[in-house]
Amino acid sequence: MTRTEYLAQLDNYLKKLPAKDYQEAMDYFTEYFDEVGLEGEAAAMAELGSPKEAAHEIIINLLDKKIEEDSQEDSSVKNSKQIVQIAILSILAAPLAIPLLILALTLVFTFFLLISVFAFVMATFAFAMFVMGASLIWDSLTLGMGTSIPAFALSLGMSLLALGLAGLFYLSIGPILCFIKLSFVKLAQALARKGGRHV
Repeated sequence: MTRTEYLAQLDNYLKKLPAKDYQEAMDYFTEYFDEVGLEGEAAAMAELGSPKEAAHEIIINLLDKKIEEDSQEDSSVKNSKQIVQIAILSILAAPLAIPLLILALTLVFTFFLLISVFAFVMATFAFAMFVMGASLIWDSLTLGMGTSIPAFALSLGMSLLALGLAGLFYLSIGPILCFIKLSFVKLAQALARKGGRHV
């Protein structure tokens, strides 16, 4: 394999990275081959491994770097999307056997889907509690005052309880979504590293 073929295959594995990270990785490998020269290309390729192995190593290191940056600064949506994107690439770039890769992707998808459904159920329940609380407040103000004070107090108390539960469920959605992201990234890291050890 020539240097040009090696870099072309590497480019194919790394092209889905964010533009800045892709450019840095390709510049690194180009400079590396420039430094070793024509006579050292074969030894350099043997040291780096196949283009897929080299890409896998770069993606794993980039994922670790992005996770560290994310933990040191306020997490943004763009940062989170990049981390998830790189985590997916790390699984796909891992030199796993095809059945293991299919199993890993199925498990990741199923886990992600179940937690997402749970977050959706929490959001639906929060909305239902809010509607129930608002309707109970309306009922207690329009009907309850005319009947009796205990009935009014009970209706108002139930409406406040429903609104409190709505707020509690609404506030729990953020941590669940954060857990989904972190779990997915950690699982992708583990699968990618496990695949790297079989090389």
